[in-house]
Amino acid sequence: MNGMKHPTACAAAGAVRRAVVLCAGSVVLSAAAAAEYSWQVTGGYEDIDSEGSIETNHSSMRATWYLSAVDDQVGPYELAPFLNRSSHVSVSTGRTKLRERLYPAFIHGFAGDGRLPGNATDFDRLTSPGSVVTYGAGWPTESGLDSSEYAFDGRYVWPGTGWYAGAHASRSDADVLPEFPLAQTTADYESAGLFAGRYFGPRTALELDFGSDTASQEVLLTPFAFDPVFGGPGLHGIPGFDPIELRTGTDIETDDVRLSVRHVTQLGDSTVALSASIRSSRSETRLTLPGPRGFFPAVDEFGSPEGDFYYNRFIATGTDSIFNEILESERERGYSLSGALFPTPALGVRLTYTNSDNDTYGISDVVGLSANWFFLRNAAIEIQLVRTDSGGGYFTGSPDSDSVGVRVLGRF
Repeated sequence: MNGMKHPTACAAAGAVRRAVVLCAGSVVLSAAAAAEYSWQVTGGYEDIDSEGSIETNHSSMRATWYLSAVDDQVGPYELAPFLNRSSHVSVSTGRTKLRERLYPAFIHGFAGDGRLPGNATDFDRLTSPGSVVTYGAGWPTESGLDSSEYAFDGRYVWPGTGWYAGAHASRSDADVLPEFPLAQTTADYESAGLFAGRYFGPRTALELDFGSDTASQEVLLTPFAFDPVFGGPGLHGIPGFDPIELRTGTDIETDDVRLSVRHVTQLGDSTVALSASIRSSRSETRLTLPGPRGFFPAVDEFGSPEGDFYYNRFIATGTDSIFNEILESERERGYSLSGALFPTPALGVRLTYTNSDNDTYGISDVVGLSANWFFLRNAAIEIQLVRTDSGGGYFTGSPDSDSVGVRVLGRF
């Protein structure tokens, strides 16, 4: 598989070890079999390898409290909350680490104080004519982000009617490694939604979900200082030289609606769980390119081509003249199918398929295969393999990827 940098078996073994350590201090298991439980604690770890030398790992913890005790004898252990029409409240937290190896490059001719980010290489320091100090510096060799996520969700089922309603919300904050020298990037993500549904019979449910997401990113680039008198680059810290700050911002607001159905039935001595959903969303992207404080260097078309390039080819311009804002709108449509087979209450195998069609990035497909085993009545382990095909590869927004994940679950 493209993008895989180590065998899947090794990745799975490492993921299992990490997840077991993650949950060991949180899950207290009883040796005696229990038919009811009120708490469920889950820990997971996922390792993702993508094209373009991108490696991602994600760890998570989730705790769920059920308002009424859940009876696990009504069907497969995994499906007990659904079959019991359980009301619940859940909180979760996660940590994501993404790293992308960049092609090393040599940059010559940017002026400044020589301070480079930690992921860049400083090759040498040169002096150009006109006493303008320049630096030959390596482009950052690695980019990525470290993010922390927090989420809440819950639902309430009205007894006897089959109607239920709930809400979900999440937030993440990221520390981003810059892809450019002297750049500083911040990013955050927020999501919230409401849903409602109804049970039709004991094993079928229909649900409608409305959600809204907001993703923001700001990049601050300080490439050099600027001399407002002569109209050329200058040095930080010297009186009369103003620092240049290039600040760009990206805000994406997405509204989506999802309709889903879930049904559980019998196939001989086995239980089968089927689910399907359709989704439609609309995103508004706002890209802001404001002018820096003070002055900004612009090419003087009438300057002399001879002599010092910096002092003869640059002029000062006001901030209003370079302000720009770009607005984009796009739609995405998709559907998801899932089928699970439970030959015994303790064992289940699930296959999922998700298709998405985006106006900008085109069609992408996600195929997942997982196995869930309750090795104790109130403890389980799940292994999941996922293949993502972006439809166009690395340059279509999301690269193709392969992932292996493990989840450990405890109930009490």
